[in-house]
Amino acid sequence: MLKLNISPEKILPLLKNTLLPALLFGAAVIGFYAANPLAENGLLTLHSLFYVLCFTSFLILLYFDTRKPAFFILTTLLGYILINYIKKNSGESFQTSAEYLHLCFFVPINLIVFYFLPEGKLLQKDNVWLLLSVFAQFTIAEKLSHAGIAPSLNLAETSFSGLNTLSLILFALMIIAFFVRSSLSGSIGETALLFAGFEIFLGFYYAFLPSAITIFFSAAMLTILIAIITDIYHTTYTDVLTGLSSRKAFVINAPKFPLKYSVGIVCIDDYDKLGQVFGRSGQNALTKMIANRITETEFENQVYRYTSDEFVIIFKKEDKNEGFDRLEKIRRAIASAEFMLGRRKKPLKLTVSCAVSEKKRSDANTFEVLVRAHKALQKTYKFTQNVTSKA
Repeated sequence: MLKLNISPEKILPLLKNTLLPALLFGAAVIGFYAANPLAENGLLTLHSLFYVLCFTSFLILLYFDTRKPAFFILTTLLGYILINYIKKNSGESFQTSAEYLHLCFFVPINLIVFYFLPEGKLLQKDNVWLLLSVFAQFTIAEKLSHAGIAPSLNLAETSFSGLNTLSLILFALMIIAFFVRSSLSGSIGETALLFAGFEIFLGFYYAFLPSAITIFFSAAMLTILIAIITDIYHTTYTDVLTGLSSRKAFVINAPKFPLKYSVGIVCIDDYDKLGQVFGRSGQNALTKMIANRITETEFENQVYRYTSDEFVIIFKKEDKNEGFDRLEKIRRAIASAEFMLGRRKKPLKLTVSCAVSEKKRSDANTFEVLVRAHKALQKTYKFTQNVTSKA
Protein backbone atom coordinates (compact mmCIF):
# COMPACT_ATOMS: atom_id res chain seq x y z
CA MET A 1 0.00 0.00 0.00
CA LEU A 2 1.29 3.46 -0.89
CA LYS A 3 1.48 5.98 1.94
CA LEU A 4 1.22 9.68 1.23
CA ASN A 5 2.52 12.11 3.85
CA ILE A 6 2.12 15.85 4.25
CA SER A 7 5.54 17.50 3.96
CA PRO A 8 6.04 20.30 6.50
CA GLU A 9 6.28 23.77 5.02
CA LYS A 10 9.83 24.78 4.30
CA ILE A 11 11.31 27.47 6.51
CA LEU A 12 12.94 29.35 3.65
CA PRO A 13 10.92 30.79 0.77
CA LEU A 14 10.75 28.83 -2.45
CA LEU A 15 13.82 29.44 -4.56
CA LYS A 16 11.85 30.38 -7.66
CA ASN A 17 10.00 33.11 -5.75
CA THR A 18 13.15 34.42 -4.07
CA LEU A 19 15.48 34.50 -7.05
CA LEU A 20 14.18 37.56 -8.92
CA PRO A 21 13.76 39.86 -5.87
CA ALA A 22 17.20 38.77 -4.66
CA LEU A 23 18.77 39.56 -8.04
CA LEU A 24 17.19 43.03 -8.07
CA PHE A 25 18.38 43.64 -4.52
CA GLY A 26 21.89 42.53 -5.44
CA ALA A 27 21.88 44.74 -8.53
CA ALA A 28 20.81 47.74 -6.44
CA VAL A 29 23.58 47.18 -3.87
CA ILE A 30 26.24 46.65 -6.54
CA GLY A 31 24.97 49.66 -8.52
CA PHE A 32 25.04 51.85 -5.42
CA TYR A 33 28.62 51.02 -4.46
CA ALA A 34 29.88 50.99 -8.06
CA ALA A 35 28.20 54.16 -9.33
CA ASN A 36 28.10 56.32 -6.18
CA PRO A 37 27.94 59.24 -6.57
CA LEU A 38 25.61 59.18 -9.54
CA ALA A 39 25.69 61.93 -12.11
CA GLU A 40 22.85 64.44 -11.96
CA ASN A 41 21.27 63.04 -15.14
CA GLY A 42 21.34 59.55 -13.67
CA LEU A 43 19.70 60.73 -10.46
CA LEU A 44 17.00 62.56 -12.38
CA THR A 45 16.29 59.48 -14.50
CA LEU A 46 15.95 57.21 -11.46
CA HIS A 47 13.91 59.88 -9.67
CA SER A 48 11.42 59.93 -12.56
CA LEU A 49 11.50 56.13 -12.80
CA PHE A 50 10.46 55.84 -9.15
CA TYR A 51 7.29 57.86 -9.72
CA VAL A 52 6.50 56.00 -12.94
CA LEU A 53 6.82 52.66 -11.11
CA CYS A 54 4.57 53.89 -8.28
CA PHE A 55 1.94 55.14 -10.70
CA THR A 56 2.04 51.94 -12.76
CA SER A 57 1.74 49.76 -9.65
CA PHE A 58 -1.30 51.71 -8.42
CA LEU A 59 -2.98 51.46 -11.82
CA ILE A 60 -2.53 47.68 -11.90
CA LEU A 61 -3.84 47.27 -8.36
CA LEU A 62 -6.77 49.55 -9.18
CA TYR A 63 -7.59 47.61 -12.35
CA PHE A 64 -7.57 44.26 -10.54
CA ASP A 65 -9.20 45.84 -7.45
CA THR A 66 -6.73 44.37 -4.97
CA ARG A 67 -5.66 46.10 -1.76
CA LYS A 68 -2.33 44.47 -1.07
CA PRO A 69 0.27 46.01 -1.35
CA ALA A 70 -1.35 49.37 -2.23
CA PHE A 71 -0.85 50.92 1.22
CA PHE A 72 2.69 49.54 1.42
CA ILE A 73 3.41 51.43 -1.81
CA LEU A 74 1.69 54.55 -0.46
CA THR A 75 3.89 54.53 2.65
CA THR A 76 6.99 54.11 0.48
CA LEU A 77 5.91 56.96 -1.78
CA LEU A 78 5.24 59.32 1.13
CA GLY A 79 8.55 58.35 2.72
CA TYR A 80 10.42 59.11 -0.49
CA ILE A 81 8.72 62.46 -1.00
CA LEU A 82 9.16 63.59 2.60
CA ILE A 83 12.76 62.50 2.98
CA ASN A 84 13.73 64.54 -0.08
CA TYR A 85 11.65 67.49 1.15
CA ILE A 86 13.26 67.39 4.60
CA LYS A 87 16.77 67.14 3.15
CA LYS A 88 16.10 70.12 0.91
CA ASN A 89 14.81 72.31 3.74
CA SER A 90 17.06 71.20 6.60
CA GLY A 91 20.32 70.77 4.71
CA GLU A 92 23.13 68.75 6.26
CA SER A 93 21.44 68.80 9.68
CA PHE A 94 18.37 66.94 8.40
CA GLN A 95 19.25 63.79 10.41
CA THR A 96 18.67 65.60 13.70
CA SER A 97 15.51 67.43 12.62
CA ALA A 98 12.26 66.48 14.33
CA GLU A 99 10.55 65.93 10.99
CA TYR A 100 13.12 63.36 9.91
CA LEU A 101 13.05 61.58 13.27
CA HIS A 102 9.27 61.25 13.01
CA LEU A 103 9.58 59.96 9.46
CA CYS A 104 12.08 57.29 10.54
CA PHE A 105 9.66 56.30 13.30
CA PHE A 106 6.39 56.12 11.37
CA VAL A 107 7.63 54.56 8.11
CA PRO A 108 8.80 51.18 9.52
CA ILE A 109 5.72 50.92 11.73
CA ASN A 110 3.38 51.54 8.80
CA LEU A 111 5.29 49.16 6.55
CA ILE A 112 4.89 46.41 9.17
CA VAL A 113 1.16 47.06 9.51
CA PHE A 114 0.54 47.09 5.76
CA TYR A 115 2.78 44.07 5.15
CA PHE A 116 0.48 41.99 7.36
CA LEU A 117 -2.67 43.62 5.98
CA PRO A 118 -5.03 40.84 4.81
CA GLU A 119 -5.94 40.42 1.18
CA GLY A 120 -9.02 42.31 0.07
CA LYS A 121 -10.53 44.57 -2.53
CA LEU A 122 -9.09 48.03 -2.96
CA LEU A 123 -12.34 49.81 -3.82
CA GLN A 124 -14.04 49.45 -0.44
CA LYS A 125 -15.16 52.00 2.15
CA ASP A 126 -12.98 50.42 4.87
CA ASN A 127 -9.87 51.34 2.93
CA VAL A 128 -10.82 55.01 3.10
CA TRP A 129 -10.30 54.87 6.87
CA LEU A 130 -6.89 53.27 6.35
CA LEU A 131 -5.98 56.05 3.95
CA LEU A 132 -7.13 58.70 6.41
CA SER A 133 -5.17 57.03 9.22
CA VAL A 134 -1.95 57.30 7.20
CA PHE A 135 -2.40 61.00 6.54
CA ALA A 136 -3.50 61.54 10.16
CA GLN A 137 -0.23 60.04 11.39
CA PHE A 138 1.87 62.33 9.25
CA THR A 139 -0.26 65.30 10.27
CA ILE A 140 0.30 64.49 13.94
CA ALA A 141 4.01 64.06 13.24
CA GLU A 142 4.10 67.51 11.65
CA LYS A 143 2.39 69.11 14.65
CA LEU A 144 4.74 67.38 17.09
CA SER A 145 7.72 68.46 15.00
CA HIS A 146 6.68 72.10 15.22
CA ALA A 147 6.43 71.67 18.99
CA GLY A 148 9.97 70.25 19.07
CA ILE A 149 8.83 66.78 20.16
CA ALA A 150 10.44 63.85 18.36
CA PRO A 151 10.95 60.11 19.01
CA SER A 152 14.69 59.68 19.36
CA LEU A 153 16.99 57.24 21.12
CA ASN A 154 20.75 57.15 20.72
CA LEU A 155 22.64 54.45 22.58
CA ALA A 156 25.79 55.07 20.56
CA GLU A 157 27.20 57.46 18.02
CA THR A 158 25.59 56.75 14.65
CA SER A 159 26.92 59.64 12.65
CA PHE A 160 27.84 57.21 9.86
CA SER A 161 24.19 56.28 9.52
CA GLY A 162 21.05 58.16 8.52
CA LEU A 163 19.16 56.45 11.36
CA ASN A 164 19.23 56.81 15.13
CA THR A 165 19.20 53.77 17.44
CA LEU A 166 15.41 53.70 17.85
CA SER A 167 14.86 53.76 14.09
CA LEU A 168 17.49 51.06 13.58
CA ILE A 169 15.63 48.86 16.07
CA LEU A 170 12.30 49.45 14.34
CA PHE A 171 13.72 48.68 10.90
CA ALA A 172 15.45 45.58 12.28
CA LEU A 173 12.18 44.35 13.77
CA MET A 174 10.47 45.09 10.46
CA ILE A 175 12.94 43.01 8.45
CA ILE A 176 12.79 40.12 10.95
CA ALA A 177 8.98 40.11 10.84
CA PHE A 178 9.02 40.22 7.03
CA PHE A 179 11.53 37.38 6.86
CA VAL A 180 9.56 35.10 9.18
CA ARG A 181 6.28 35.71 7.35
CA SER A 182 7.76 35.32 3.85
CA SER A 183 9.61 32.16 4.92
CA LEU A 184 6.38 30.57 6.10
CA SER A 185 4.30 31.60 3.09
CA GLY A 186 6.91 31.36 0.34
CA SER A 187 4.79 33.59 -1.91
CA ILE A 188 6.53 35.87 -4.35
CA GLY A 189 4.44 38.84 -3.18
CA GLU A 190 5.53 38.68 0.44
CA THR A 191 9.09 37.66 -0.48
CA ALA A 192 9.35 40.69 -2.77
CA LEU A 193 8.07 42.97 0.00
CA LEU A 194 10.81 41.56 2.25
CA PHE A 195 13.51 42.66 -0.20
CA ALA A 196 11.71 45.94 -0.87
CA GLY A 197 11.64 46.61 2.87
CA PHE A 198 15.37 45.93 3.07
CA GLU A 199 15.97 48.34 0.18
CA ILE A 200 13.87 51.02 1.86
CA PHE A 201 15.90 50.52 5.02
CA LEU A 202 19.14 50.99 3.07
CA GLY A 203 17.69 54.13 1.52
CA PHE A 204 17.18 55.58 5.01
CA TYR A 205 20.46 54.21 6.33
CA TYR A 206 22.46 55.99 3.63
CA ALA A 207 20.09 58.94 3.43
CA PHE A 208 22.97 61.42 3.67
CA LEU A 209 24.03 60.27 0.17
CA PRO A 210 21.72 61.57 -2.61
CA SER A 211 22.22 58.51 -4.81
CA ALA A 212 21.28 56.06 -2.03
CA ILE A 213 17.70 57.26 -1.64
CA THR A 214 17.04 57.27 -5.38
CA ILE A 215 18.71 53.94 -6.15
CA PHE A 216 17.29 51.92 -3.26
CA PHE A 217 13.76 53.36 -3.36
CA SER A 218 13.60 52.86 -7.15
CA ALA A 219 14.83 49.27 -6.73
CA ALA A 220 12.17 48.70 -4.05
CA MET A 221 9.39 49.92 -6.33
CA LEU A 222 10.68 47.86 -9.28
CA THR A 223 10.75 44.79 -7.05
CA ILE A 224 7.18 45.43 -5.91
CA LEU A 225 5.90 46.06 -9.45
CA ILE A 226 7.42 42.85 -10.83
CA ALA A 227 6.01 40.93 -7.85
CA ILE A 228 2.53 42.39 -8.44
CA ILE A 229 2.58 41.37 -12.11
CA THR A 230 3.93 37.90 -11.34
CA ASP A 231 1.51 37.35 -8.47
CA ILE A 232 -1.53 38.42 -10.51
CA TYR A 233 -0.47 36.17 -13.38
CA HIS A 234 0.12 33.29 -10.98
CA THR A 235 -3.20 33.66 -9.15
CA THR A 236 -5.05 34.00 -12.46
CA TYR A 237 -3.68 30.82 -14.00
CA THR A 238 -2.83 28.76 -10.91
CA ASP A 239 -4.82 27.41 -7.98
CA VAL A 240 -3.09 28.69 -4.84
CA LEU A 241 -3.67 25.58 -2.72
CA THR A 242 -2.73 22.78 -5.11
CA GLY A 243 -0.50 24.53 -7.63
CA LEU A 244 -2.64 23.14 -10.46
CA SER A 245 -4.13 25.24 -13.23
CA SER A 246 -7.13 27.23 -12.00
CA ARG A 247 -10.73 27.49 -13.20
CA LYS A 248 -9.87 30.84 -14.83
CA ALA A 249 -7.08 29.10 -16.73
CA PHE A 250 -9.60 26.51 -17.94
CA VAL A 251 -11.92 29.24 -19.21
CA ILE A 252 -9.04 31.01 -20.95
CA ASN A 253 -7.63 27.82 -22.52
CA ALA A 254 -10.98 26.30 -23.53
CA PRO A 255 -11.09 27.89 -27.03
CA LYS A 256 -7.62 26.47 -27.72
CA PHE A 257 -8.54 22.82 -27.17
CA PRO A 258 -8.19 20.57 -30.26
CA LEU A 259 -11.12 19.35 -32.34
CA LYS A 260 -11.03 15.94 -30.70
CA TYR A 261 -10.83 15.60 -26.94
CA SER A 262 -12.58 14.26 -23.86
CA VAL A 263 -13.32 16.02 -20.59
CA GLY A 264 -12.83 14.09 -17.37
CA ILE A 265 -14.04 15.06 -13.90
CA VAL A 266 -12.52 13.79 -10.66
CA CYS A 267 -14.65 14.64 -7.62
CA ILE A 268 -13.57 14.07 -4.02
CA ASP A 269 -16.17 11.93 -2.25
CA ASP A 270 -17.70 13.30 0.99
CA TYR A 271 -15.75 16.55 0.65
CA ASP A 272 -18.00 18.53 3.02
CA LYS A 273 -17.80 15.77 5.61
CA LEU A 274 -14.00 15.96 5.51
CA GLY A 275 -14.27 19.64 6.42
CA GLN A 276 -16.61 18.90 9.32
CA VAL A 277 -14.35 16.19 10.72
CA PHE A 278 -10.87 17.59 10.12
CA GLY A 279 -11.56 21.32 9.82
CA ARG A 280 -10.61 23.66 7.00
CA SER A 281 -6.85 23.10 7.32
CA GLY A 282 -7.22 19.30 7.30
CA GLN A 283 -9.60 19.47 4.35
CA ASN A 284 -7.11 21.60 2.42
CA ALA A 285 -4.24 19.26 3.28
CA LEU A 286 -6.16 16.22 2.04
CA THR A 287 -7.20 18.08 -1.13
CA LYS A 288 -3.58 18.90 -1.81
CA MET A 289 -2.53 15.28 -1.33
CA ILE A 290 -5.24 14.06 -3.69
CA ALA A 291 -4.16 16.65 -6.27
CA ASN A 292 -0.57 15.38 -6.00
CA ARG A 293 -1.77 11.83 -6.49
CA ILE A 294 -3.75 12.81 -9.58
CA THR A 295 -0.75 14.53 -11.19
CA GLU A 296 1.52 11.61 -10.33
CA THR A 297 -0.88 9.25 -12.11
CA GLU A 298 -1.91 11.55 -14.96
CA PHE A 299 1.17 13.49 -16.03
CA GLU A 300 0.49 13.69 -19.77
CA ASN A 301 -2.62 15.89 -19.81
CA GLN A 302 -3.54 19.20 -18.21
CA VAL A 303 -5.27 19.02 -14.81
CA TYR A 304 -7.40 21.93 -13.56
CA ARG A 305 -8.85 22.51 -10.12
CA TYR A 306 -12.29 23.55 -11.30
CA THR A 307 -14.08 23.82 -7.94
CA SER A 308 -13.11 23.17 -4.33
CA ASP A 309 -13.83 19.44 -4.65
CA GLU A 310 -13.55 18.88 -8.42
CA PHE A 311 -10.67 18.47 -10.82
CA VAL A 312 -11.09 18.62 -14.58
CA ILE A 313 -8.74 16.85 -17.00
CA ILE A 314 -8.61 17.44 -20.75
CA PHE A 315 -7.69 14.26 -22.64
CA LYS A 316 -6.54 15.72 -25.93
CA LYS A 317 -7.15 13.67 -29.09
CA GLU A 318 -8.76 10.88 -27.05
CA ASP A 319 -12.32 9.58 -27.01
CA LYS A 320 -14.33 8.88 -23.89
CA ASN A 321 -13.26 5.23 -23.80
CA GLU A 322 -9.61 6.20 -23.58
CA GLY A 323 -10.48 8.93 -21.08
CA PHE A 324 -12.44 6.37 -19.04
CA ASP A 325 -9.38 4.12 -18.76
CA ARG A 326 -7.24 7.03 -17.56
CA LEU A 327 -9.81 8.10 -14.97
CA GLU A 328 -10.13 4.53 -13.72
CA LYS A 329 -6.39 4.46 -13.17
CA ILE A 330 -6.63 7.67 -11.13
CA ARG A 331 -9.61 6.42 -9.12
CA ARG A 332 -7.89 3.14 -8.23
CA ALA A 333 -4.62 4.87 -7.35
CA ILE A 334 -6.39 7.13 -4.85
CA ALA A 335 -8.58 4.36 -3.44
CA SER A 336 -5.52 2.17 -2.80
CA ALA A 337 -3.46 4.94 -1.18
CA GLU A 338 -3.16 5.69 2.52
CA PHE A 339 -3.18 9.36 3.52
CA MET A 340 -1.39 10.46 6.67
CA LEU A 341 -2.83 13.65 8.15
CA GLY A 342 -0.91 15.60 10.76
CA ARG A 343 -0.16 13.63 13.92
CA ARG A 344 -2.71 10.93 13.25
CA LYS A 345 -1.14 7.49 13.58
CA LYS A 346 -3.90 5.77 11.64
CA PRO A 347 -3.92 6.45 7.88
CA LEU A 348 -7.04 7.71 6.14
CA LYS A 349 -8.73 6.07 3.20
CA LEU A 350 -10.20 8.47 0.65
CA THR A 351 -12.06 7.92 -2.60
CA VAL A 352 -13.04 9.90 -5.67
CA SER A 353 -15.77 9.50 -8.25
CA CYS A 354 -15.12 10.24 -11.90
CA ALA A 355 -17.01 10.91 -15.12
CA VAL A 356 -15.98 11.49 -18.71
CA SER A 357 -17.59 12.92 -21.84
CA GLU A 358 -16.17 13.46 -25.31
CA LYS A 359 -16.50 16.40 -27.66
CA LYS A 360 -19.26 16.05 -30.26
CA ARG A 361 -19.69 17.96 -33.48
CA SER A 362 -22.91 19.45 -32.20
CA ASP A 363 -21.21 20.93 -29.11
CA ALA A 364 -20.82 24.68 -29.37
CA ASN A 365 -18.02 24.84 -26.79
CA THR A 366 -16.16 22.95 -24.10
CA PHE A 367 -18.67 23.79 -21.41
CA GLU A 368 -21.38 21.71 -23.10
CA VAL A 369 -19.04 18.72 -22.89
CA LEU A 370 -18.35 19.54 -19.25
CA VAL A 371 -22.06 19.79 -18.43
CA ARG A 372 -22.65 16.27 -19.84
CA ALA A 373 -19.87 14.90 -17.69
CA HIS A 374 -21.37 16.65 -14.65
CA LYS A 375 -24.79 15.11 -15.32
CA ALA A 376 -23.22 11.66 -15.56
CA LEU A 377 -21.46 12.25 -12.25
CA GLN A 378 -24.69 13.40 -10.59
CA LYS A 379 -26.49 10.26 -11.74
CA THR A 380 -23.70 8.16 -10.26
CA TYR A 381 -23.92 9.94 -6.91
CA LYS A 382 -27.60 9.00 -6.61
CA PHE A 383 -26.59 5.37 -6.20
CA THR A 384 -22.95 5.04 -5.16
CA GLN A 385 -19.46 6.55 -4.92
CA ASN A 386 -15.92 5.57 -5.87
CA VAL A 387 -16.86 4.68 -9.46
CA THR A 388 -16.18 6.04 -12.96
CA SER A 389 -18.98 6.68 -15.42
CA LYS A 390 -19.35 7.72 -19.07
CA ALA A 391 -21.68 10.36 -20.42
